[in-house]
Amino acid sequence: MNFFNTQNEINQRNLNNKLRIFADFNNADEESWLRLNCIGTIEDLARQKVELQDGQTLTFYSEDLEVEGMVKHSPEENIWVAVINWDNIRL
Repeated sequence: MNFFNTQNEINQRNLNNKLRIFADFNNADEESWLRLNCIGTIEDLARQKVELQDGQTLTFYSEDLEVEGMVKHSPEENIWVAVINWDNIRL
């Protein structure tokens, strides 16, 4: 096994084990982006040792909702947000 095979296996495992981060679906801005500044989000990020980065894809959930989203920094509010497709929310 060489480095590239090992790296591909790690990447595949990461895809299969997508990180789930709590988000308050009622805490969206005027662009309909989820603000990632509630206590549940901060706790999940800390517990899973996730450092947010522009373009990062994560799974966001609440009690009964789940959706994939792309992380981006909002310069207007100086916080991290998740760009989601509200039509893709799973119950």
